[in-house]
Formats: sequence, structure tokens, C-alpha cells
Amino acid sequence: MASGGRPGCRIDVIGPGGLGECDKSWKGWVVGSGIAQGEHLVIAASPTPLRAYARVVNGPAWYPGAHVHAFAWVTVNGRRMRPVYVPAATNDGSAFAGHVVLIWTVGRHTYAVGFHDVSGTRNTLLLGEELARSITLTS
Repeated sequence: MASGGRPGCRIDVIGPGGLGECDKSWKGWVVGSGIAQGEHLVIAASPTPLRAYARVVNGPAWYPGAHVHAFAWVTVNGRRMRPVYVPAATNDGSAFAGHVVLIWTVGRHTYAVGFHDVSGTRNTLLLGEELARSITLTS
């Protein structure tokens, strides 16, 4: 996602997909990837509600063999979120590969935020929950 599927597609930290040189299939998505304090963070928001977690973490690049490992639901600031682990082997090309990701839907959008799992799944999930506590959605 970070490259939008094409050379020359530049997304600094977060921005609209499908613009400029980016793959047009990402139009309407918000995507981003960045590193802060040594942690790799990926963010996505779909233009429509999505129920399949693998579709959220792969976006328009989803393919039938893609799947994730779901964990028990968590609630952060009253939002019910599904944590998932995104194995690289079944999510080829996803910026979320190797990440622990929190996924939730509000209104007409599904959101995903996840950190690369370098310190163990539980610690990475706690980091994601800490980030989720500070997220404010605006319309």
C-alpha cells in the first residue's frame, strides 16, 4: 500500500490513495506508512464498510488466498476492534504483512492501524491499543 502499486507514487505518512501516479484502484482509500521511534506503522481507511479483514489489510490488491489470524475482540474508547495478525505468506504485497492490526468500522468506513510485530504479539497489540486511544475520527 505504501507505494500505491506503482513507481512514482509518493505517500509521505498518510494520504488519499489513487491520486497522481498511484494505482487508480485505490481511489477513495486513505493509506499511509511511516516509521516513528523505530516502529513501522501502517494506516488504512476503506471507502466502504468491509467485513473481511483480509480485504481491509490488502485493499484493492486483495486476492482469494489472502487471510489473517484474528484474535479476541478488544474495546478501546468505546470502539469495538478486531485485532488480527497479517502473515506475509498469505498477504503478498500488503504493507500490513507482519503487522498486528486493529480493525473497526464506523459509519461508511472501515479503519485499520497496525505496527510491525517486532516485540511479540502482545506487546505490539498494546502499542496499537495505545495509538487507538488517541485517534479522533472527524467527518
